[in-house]
Order: sequence, then C-alpha cells, then structure tokens
Amino acid sequence: MKKYFAALSATALISVAPYALAASSTDLSVTGTITPNACEPKLSDGGNVHHGKISSKDLNKDRETKLTDKTLQLTVNCDSPIAFRLKPIDNQPGSSTEPGLGFGLGKINGDEKLGYFEALLRRPMADGVLARALRSINNGDTWSQGSDMLPESISAFGVPGGPATPIAIKDLVTDLLISTYIARADSLDLTNDAALDGSVTLEVLYP
Repeated sequence: MKKYFAALSATALISVAPYALAASSTDLSVTGTITPNACEPKLSDGGNVHHGKISSKDLNKDRETKLTDKTLQLTVNCDSPIAFRLKPIDNQPGSSTEPGLGFGLGKINGDEKLGYFEALLRRPMADGVLARALRSINNGDTWSQGSDMLPESISAFGVPGGPATPIAIKDLVTDLLISTYIARADSLDLTNDAALDGSVTLEVLYP
C-alpha cells in the first residue's frame, strides 16, 4: 500500500509540473517619498455654505433652479514653497445630477438626486502674486487652464500667460465660488422637507 501511494504521488507531481514551470510571477513594490514640507488648507466660515429654507414652490418644475452664488476664501499655507495639488473628493458620490461636472447634494426618497454644486477657483494669489488655476484630468500627466474643480480631477496653480505647469507656492489665497443647482422639481417628491447635503473634502497632494 505504501508503494502504491508513493507512485500515485509521483504521478500527480509529474502531471502538474508543466503548469508549475509555466506559471508567471509578479512583484509588488511599495514606494513613496517622505517630504519635510506640509501644507494646511483652510476655508472661511468653516467651509459651510448655507442657503437657508427654500420653498418648493420657488423651484422650476421643468429645469434646474440655480441658487444664489456663495463665495468662500480658501487658503493653503505651506512650510516652504512646493508645487502642491488640490484633489476634491465628493462625499456624496453618485448623487450629482451632472456627474463629472458638479458634486452631489445627496438623495431623497431612496434614489432621487437633489442636484449638484460647482466649485470655482477665482483670483488666486500665490505668495502675493496673481496666479492662474490649472486643472488635470489624468492625475497630473498633463495640465490645462481651468478654474472649475471637477470630480475625478486635481487642481494646481501656474503663472499667468506662462506654461501650464504647477509652480511652487508657500502661501496661497483664492476665492472659491460655490454655485448650487437644484434638480427640476418634477423629478422630486417634495411632500416632506428635503435637506441639501453636499460635501467635498479638499485633499492636498504633494509632487
């Protein structure tokens, strides 16, 4: 019996050996850079945009309703000049009525999207000098002029009239214009109060 099992084992090894020899391998690398630089972003008014109570009767039934624009001030202060990037993270993913353009305002009644809001960088000042907003939709491989912060994009700042290349900045001050749009009223069941619940996290990325 022992010889039988030994032979059976040998046969099994021979039969799988070609597959074992042909198997490919892959490597996992963990990389990164620890930088002495640190940047702290801050928003005025605690980053809160309040629209108060909005009567459902004041909403457009067959098209979006634009609310009054609000402006916050965004500052980014770094320990030393660095070409940082800003990454907006939508905390209400999948709830925007304009995906790819604006950030969601949440949902009501299960799956009814309330609308979206846009965030635009206006009059950026880099270390006291006028700068221009840049945007990349491919994680920084290429840049173009663009003041609107978009989901799945990153923003940086360059020299006006110069190449679309992020510059090193120590202290940034810029207006952040918030434009809010409510979905057409005939797409919503507004028999009860509906709370706008838009939220975005601005993350600082380092090159």
